[in-house]
Amino acid sequence: MDRRTEMIDVVNMLFSLAMKIQNDYIKNSEFPELSMNEMHVIEAASKEQFPTMGNVAKRLKITVGSLTTSVKSICRKGFLTKEKSSIDQRMTFLRITDKGYRALEVHNEFHRQLNHVYSSRIPDDQVDWVYSTLGIIYNDLLDYQKSVKEHKD
Repeated sequence: MDRRTEMIDVVNMLFSLAMKIQNDYIKNSEFPELSMNEMHVIEAASKEQFPTMGNVAKRLKITVGSLTTSVKSICRKGFLTKEKSSIDQRMTFLRITDKGYRALEVHNEFHRQLNHVYSSRIPDDQVDWVYSTLGIIYNDLLDYQKSVKEHKD
């Protein structure tokens, strides 16, 4: 196996390991009833100025139907509430509860710790190069995603 192939394997292993650690972190927190996907729904709602079902689904790049399934469970667990718009009854806003904000803080703490692990291993003189390279790879993946979707249609 050549060095580039090994590097891609390491990147894939890093991503998989980070996701597993994140799942373990949630399960070992005071909120083990939350799945990682549910936590990301709460996070997405927190980042929206107008956290409607449509806006949150768009942020997560999922359908409103898929979001509805997750939101029902998250609401039942007490992390979110749904609120109909007083202006347009077709719009439903997601409101994070106090319990949801506490869970979000646990999630944010995990990301702070993960960011420290990542950033502590990248020398200062290489940060710009790593940032630029990852940005290029990200954009290439978006292009690849489009081509995969076009090929499907």
